[in-house]
Amino acid sequence: MEFGDSSLVSETKLASFKRVLEARIAETERAIADAEQETRATSARHADSADQATAEYERQTLTHKAAVARQSLQQLTQALDRIRQGTFGECAQCGNDIEPKRLEAIPWARYCLKCQELRERR
Repeated sequence: MEFGDSSLVSETKLASFKRVLEARIAETERAIADAEQETRATSARHADSADQATAEYERQTLTHKAAVARQSLQQLTQALDRIRQGTFGECAQCGNDIEPKRLEAIPWARYCLKCQELRERR
């Protein structure tokens, strides 16, 4: 991957990606905690039976939101691990470099654009 020098990803760029990932991890952890807290609050708010359907819908929505956030957290953590392991920016499928613009848009990307498109077609 070329970021203006001959290295896979320059140390400066890696540090920048690391900061972005760490910030997203913290933000995602807060979102998970908020969703879990709101789920508990929803249960307490809707104690009477007339509100049970509303409460169940809210719980399901919040549970789904937390599950999506946990999946994002896993992807972000894995990207941070790839930085530590020295494999950040390398496609997990073909081993080629992930395009710089793709990494800048999606720093947790595991696949180059070509491999990602192939995976989505399956």
